[in-house]
Amino acid sequence: MRNITWVICVGVILVSLRSAAQSGPPKLCKPCLFYGGDLDVTDINSAALSDENTGTYPDTSTYGAVTIPPQHSVLLEGFFFQIIFDGTVKLDPNGVTWEIRAGMTEGNGGSVVGSGAQSAILQPTGREGNGPEYTVAVKLRSPIVLNGGTYWFNITPPCLGKHDPVCATNTYGVSNTTHEANSFRAFLQPQHQMFINSKVFGLNWANWCDLANQETCADLSFGLIGKVVE
Repeated sequence: MRNITWVICVGVILVSLRSAAQSGPPKLCKPCLFYGGDLDVTDINSAALSDENTGTYPDTSTYGAVTIPPQHSVLLEGFFFQIIFDGTVKLDPNGVTWEIRAGMTEGNGGSVVGSGAQSAILQPTGREGNGPEYTVAVKLRSPIVLNGGTYWFNITPPCLGKHDPVCATNTYGVSNTTHEANSFRAFLQPQHQMFINSKVFGLNWANWCDLANQETCADLSFGLIGKVVE
């Protein structure tokens, strides 16, 4: 790891990354419905946005959005976040929580379309910052039909073990994407619609653009697994 800068903004840590090798689209995006694009580790506006349930930053979740065009529907089979593990690559307990929401606005989390807690699949992307980046994916136990509209997605990895020494220092963040490299249907992601909800930081469904510059807060590196049904 090298040439790493930290930007502190309203108590929320953004990790700007400037080292690592490029890689292709996530292998777990099959069938690939949407992918926002890779983190660009050469761009000063690249960042890992706090997204974790850890001893350091509990219940802190970042959400990315996708807009399904009117008169269309998709069958969502799973989704994934590109997560930077600052510390040990470990989930404790071994799993993640996930949510899908609709109607989110500034200060309002909208309504829950689906949620759960389950095991996750982890695959390294080959990119490196303050720690390695992994694709963290969940395959839904029951696929969800999403009709036309905008939906917000979250996967939050935990490290909460009271007797697990790594949980005292581990922090996790979801990558942004500034150039949409290796993206698929990136036009489905509305720009500047990334939100964070965190009691520890006093942030109640805050738009990331209130906390970061327009390039950093534009698009999230995440994806949807499934297919178009209409």
